Amino acid sequence: MPLSLHAATIPGWLQVLGATRKLIDTARDHCAEHDLPQAELVDARLIEDMLPLKYQIKSCAVHSRGAIEGVRQGTFSPDMTEPPATFAALAERLDETIAFLEGLDPAELDRFIGRDMVFTIGSKFRREFTAENFLLGFSQPNLYFHATTAYDLLRMKGVKIGKGDFLGAMPVKG
Repeated sequence: MPLSLHAATIPGWLQVLGATRKLIDTARDHCAEHDLPQAELVDARLIEDMLPLKYQIKSCAVHSRGAIEGVRQGTFSPDMTEPPATFAALAERLDETIAFLEGLDPAELDRFIGRDMVFTIGSKFRREFTAENFLLGFSQPNLYFHATTAYDLLRMKGVKIGKGDFLGAMPVKG
C-alpha cells in the first residue's frame, strides 16, 4: 500500500506539535518555580541575530496549519505578524493548530498531490512547488527546525527537558 500524503505529514507533525505544546507548560512551570518573568524565556534567543522562542513556537503553527491553508489556496507567504508574547497565548496557538490538523480529512491531502503551489516573500522572492513537494520539502523541515530551536532555547535557559520531551508521544505499536 502506498503511503498517503496525510500519513507522510500529519502524524509526525502532531507528534512534534504535541511535544512542543508540552514544552510550553514545562517552561511556564520553570518560570514559576524559579521566580522568573515569562519574558525571560519567551524572548530568549540562541544568538542575537536569531529570532526568539515566541517566534519559533509561532513558526511551528505557520509551517503546519499555515502550510495546509496555503496549499488549499495555492500560495503561501510567511506570517510576519508579531508572535504571541505569553506562554498562555503560545499554548493557545498550538492547541488551535493541533485541533485543525486532527480535523483534516486524509483524502483532502491526497487530492493536493500534483497541484501547483507558490511560495513568495513579497515581490522579492518566489519559488514554485507541487503541493506535496512544498509540504514535504519545505514546510516539514521548517516545522522540525523551529521545534528543535524552541527545544534548544529552553535547554540553554536551564529548563529541565531531555530528548524524550522533544520526541513526545511516539507512535509505538500496541
